[in-house]
Amino acid sequence: MKQTPTIPSHIQEKFEEEIKVEIIRQQTEEELKLNPVYQEFFEQFNQSSVESFIRNYARRKAFYITRGQEYISQEEQVAFRHKMVAEEGLWAIQQKKLFNLQCQWRAELIKLKGVEHSAQFQLLSANIQHCPYISPVSKAEMELYVSFLRSGQAGTNLSFDNWQDYESFKAEHQANFIPSIDDIDEAHMPAWFRYYDELMSTGHLLDLPDIRGDKENRYRSISRQRQLDKMKRSTEAKQVDSRPYLSIYDIDTVESFVKKFEDRKLLKYCRAVENFQQQLDDHMELEEAIETLKLAQTPISIRSNKDWKNAVIEAAQRFEFEQIANMVPSVHQEYVIRMENSISFQQSLIDKKREEYSYQVCENAKRQILDGRNILGEQENFKF
Repeated sequence: MKQTPTIPSHIQEKFEEEIKVEIIRQQTEEELKLNPVYQEFFEQFNQSSVESFIRNYARRKAFYITRGQEYISQEEQVAFRHKMVAEEGLWAIQQKKLFNLQCQWRAELIKLKGVEHSAQFQLLSANIQHCPYISPVSKAEMELYVSFLRSGQAGTNLSFDNWQDYESFKAEHQANFIPSIDDIDEAHMPAWFRYYDELMSTGHLLDLPDIRGDKENRYRSISRQRQLDKMKRSTEAKQVDSRPYLSIYDIDTVESFVKKFEDRKLLKYCRAVENFQQQLDDHMELEEAIETLKLAQTPISIRSNKDWKNAVIEAAQRFEFEQIANMVPSVHQEYVIRMENSISFQQSLIDKKREEYSYQVCENAKRQILDGRNILGEQENFKF
């Protein structure tokens, strides 16, 4: 009889915390919707934006309460940041595997059950933790990513907004863009994708024809033209809600909301989390690089460089990538335990935002393709 693997206590605590987060989220969302104290505030804003704000603020408040303290200590922030980036490395591996499938799907070499049009790859990317078409991260893949971090080819940016940007990556590939010669800041394709292609010999996938994409673009172009013609003919005045939008992504608005309705402790956590997120975006700049080296507590060599600032940034980058690389195996071990115990992965707040946006993109693409087929007198389906 197969024994159920024992879950380490620190991982069990993390799972229990995730349950707590969900409970707080649900309670907060219900409170914001039903308690009259919030209604006067929400009346100032465009009603279509309020529901989204409530849903997303509930998630953030749960995160502030359960994780805010971790962001206050600077030393804890550094270790926490390294672990977060290491965790994202596992999903970067999955993003590359999904992109390889996209190339083959567009070339009509494979079919994926439930995938009807190319925009769905963006939606799958936003929820990569639960993508059903790719195998779990193997130990060999994890080790390949660790070697990437230590290769000196990672650049300064490990995160990415659109991992499945097929059109941009293909155009760059066809233009023979070489990061070591051309300006690295102009690169669209993630450095990790290039490294993977080089070692795994998968670069040829971008040479495959985009058969499916070309078909879709024909239908979508016809639909867009029809929509444009309708807009030009329309002269009817539309009543619109002229009140400003309430955005969860406007940090000043979020902080003002917390000040108005929450206690000082939550405001402290809010500021710590949001400031940390801002620093995370910019942490490779000079001031953050110097701070990284100061906190390193180990000798770090600085290589010769015409610009001392670049030398400091490069030294801090090498140190940080080494710390991240050291954490990847333990993060992968936690990942394996989750997989073995069928414990779901939580999306980050950023990925939830991307998924909501990607869903709208998918729905728009779907409507345009079917509308284009209808205009041409074809059946409104994806069998083309």
